[in-house]
Amino acid sequence: MTEKQQKKRVFIVITQGETGGAQQFVSQLANHIDADRFTLHVVWGASGHGDLANILPPSVTHAVAHHLVRRISLWHDLQAVRELRRLMAAFRPDVVLCISSKAGFVGALAARPLRAAFPGLAVVYRIGGWTFNDPWPAWKKAAYRWLEKLSARWKDYIVLNNTHDLEQARRLGIVPRQALLCIYNGLDPYLPVESPEHARAFIDARIPYPLRANPYDWLVGTVANLYPAKDIATLVRAAARVGGNVRFVVIGDGHQRAQLERMVRQFGLEDRFFFVGRVHDARRYLPGLDLFVLPSLKEGFPWALLEAMAARVPVVATAVGAVPEMIEDGVSGFVCAPESAEQIARMIVRLLGDDKLRQDFAIAAHQKVITTFSLREMIRQYEKLFLATSAEIAE
Repeated sequence: MTEKQQKKRVFIVITQGETGGAQQFVSQLANHIDADRFTLHVVWGASGHGDLANILPPSVTHAVAHHLVRRISLWHDLQAVRELRRLMAAFRPDVVLCISSKAGFVGALAARPLRAAFPGLAVVYRIGGWTFNDPWPAWKKAAYRWLEKLSARWKDYIVLNNTHDLEQARRLGIVPRQALLCIYNGLDPYLPVESPEHARAFIDARIPYPLRANPYDWLVGTVANLYPAKDIATLVRAAARVGGNVRFVVIGDGHQRAQLERMVRQFGLEDRFFFVGRVHDARRYLPGLDLFVLPSLKEGFPWALLEAMAARVPVVATAVGAVPEMIEDGVSGFVCAPESAEQIARMIVRLLGDDKLRQDFAIAAHQKVITTFSLREMIRQYEKLFLATSAEIAE
């Protein structure tokens, strides 16, 4: 057997190629996994911007599954199963790694009949936050819980990135063939970033003239796709409660942008609250912020928050998903209740008025990245999983 054949072949399915937390994970994995032991092939759906292609290393091949779409569509979903099955058979994987809820269902279903052709094939489902925790009607949440329980039997391992979601899976009976696992997201805490001055100038330059010329004392911001789960509406309401020369910025885009911009106008914040759109490698510009706010209703293990911690930016975040595991309230940041604009505003005002507290939070959060959420440890655990799965499942 040749050296190339001896490498573990990992087929990765992700619903969209746009920039977001799931895509960030795939990029981190692809760029840092041991290329001498693993061969990766990434497939994503045709919707979105396809930004993932720009952040994969040359050694990782990729393709588009044209019928893999985010919304539920019986026609497209059936075609996506056939499409993915054909691509998997051509790649001959040892491991199928499914990222996100839709890819987890369709990808695992596509892999089912391939087990006979590829003995020891392992299906690993990595979920960054249960979809049924999104702000949806009760019937829709129940439907997605049922789909997760149904498809769990097609998966060998389900990997959660926080203990909250792991325990939730156990309570709900979402049980894979082998095991539920928790592997935290990881980041290099020493990645280069822009200086605060250059970062702030870059952000300000994306604000329409002449509003960018308005003087301000503080810059508060976040990085988020503009989806309901990110709850930027609560950040707008919080901004309306914060006086003084404080400028708010949101880096990111999405289908809620027009609605949120109308909300900004309704609150009279046109000269203080700005949506600056998508920014490539946005983490580089986080040092331009005096304070990072994560107002989400639902998260798994938020990359943007982890990046702010690594960039030594003090944070205020809502108590969702892994946030209480990432931030110790009052020690490395402030943790607030979801949908509480009043509490978020109060914490913003308190931090902006206390230089020492901001510095203490920033140092403590950065140390937490170093000691608990390192990129090296995350990659080590996934490599161990991929190397173990085929042998264990073949027994």
